[in-house]
Amino acid sequence: MKDGERLLPAHANTGLILPGGGARAAYQVGVLKAVAELHGPRHDNPFSILSGTSAGAINAVSLAAGAHHFSGTAQKLELLWRELTTDKIYRADIIGVIRNALRLGLSLFNSGIAVGKPVALLDNSPLRELLGKHIHFNNISRNILNGDLDALSLTAMNYSLNLSETFFQGGPGHAGWQRWRRQGLATPITLQHLMASAAIPTIFPPAKVGRYYYGDGALRQLTPISPAIHLGAHRVLVIPPSGHRQHYSATPKPIQSPAFGQIIGQLLNSAFIDSIEIDIERLERINELLSLIPEENTELMGRNLLPVRCLVISPSEDIDSIADDHVKELPRSLRAFLGRTGSSRGGNVNIASYLLFTPEFCGKLIDLGYRDGMA
Repeated sequence: MKDGERLLPAHANTGLILPGGGARAAYQVGVLKAVAELHGPRHDNPFSILSGTSAGAINAVSLAAGAHHFSGTAQKLELLWRELTTDKIYRADIIGVIRNALRLGLSLFNSGIAVGKPVALLDNSPLRELLGKHIHFNNISRNILNGDLDALSLTAMNYSLNLSETFFQGGPGHAGWQRWRRQGLATPITLQHLMASAAIPTIFPPAKVGRYYYGDGALRQLTPISPAIHLGAHRVLVIPPSGHRQHYSATPKPIQSPAFGQIIGQLLNSAFIDSIEIDIERLERINELLSLIPEENTELMGRNLLPVRCLVISPSEDIDSIADDHVKELPRSLRAFLGRTGSSRGGNVNIASYLLFTPEFCGKLIDLGYRDGMA
């Protein structure tokens, strides 16, 4: 224990934070494989609170449904990701991609284009079928009742109300919360919630939950760690599928006007990457401040302030560079579209890295995650 660091309660809840990132989330599966190996042959779940967003929500919900046998669930999750192919996630026939791209473009000038059927570049109905087949949502409530899991949460963006909504199941009584542009709602997690959280903007269509349409949870999610803390976590393991604390090179590079695809890629990065990295930094600063406050003065407004221990395991290699070697594995129609928009050129493969649901790319990320987790 470091000097000035307060002891946490013996029953401190451990939360697992799995941010989004499309196909990049295969990295999380590799880290979970390492955790399961280090955890040993025991069946118990080392994470009492699971919190996910977008593709990370798929991993979190899978773990929640199999919380009664953590190591076995981690193995099944790895097998699922290693066998993924793009046709199991989305339809990418050339006529469909062209038609969807035209509808997407026309919707910029005529909102009536989107009436009746949400607009998006790709049809992700195969993903719905895959998740419905492999995730037993009824097991989540059973595992909570049996004590194998305390709480599960996933986050989606409410397009109608312009706020980030976290749907959670389990946790302390009356755990719902409301903050600026974000709120937590208690509800049984269903396939529709999961599809909403994983609806990458412009790539996959919005999903309707109740009266509202939702998109990817990374949008407007300013504090990705907070749902786990609201649900009682005193320490968290965060596995972002991107490099944490990137070192920026001062070496000058040729500068040219960014292509449309490069701009969209940066917008996706800002949604999937920036918020989690900023939230990690914020948490570390708050912990430092708490360590400076005398213990007898930590009770504020009826709350006993305690640090939230945070461990971050992030890729030791650049995922964009790995994706650059695998762009050729995308369907031809999608390669053509990304090439035309400047999204698949060397160094600018951000969009491709989110859509590379292929055995080769996902396998590479799983292996990388396993090495980083064991390290």
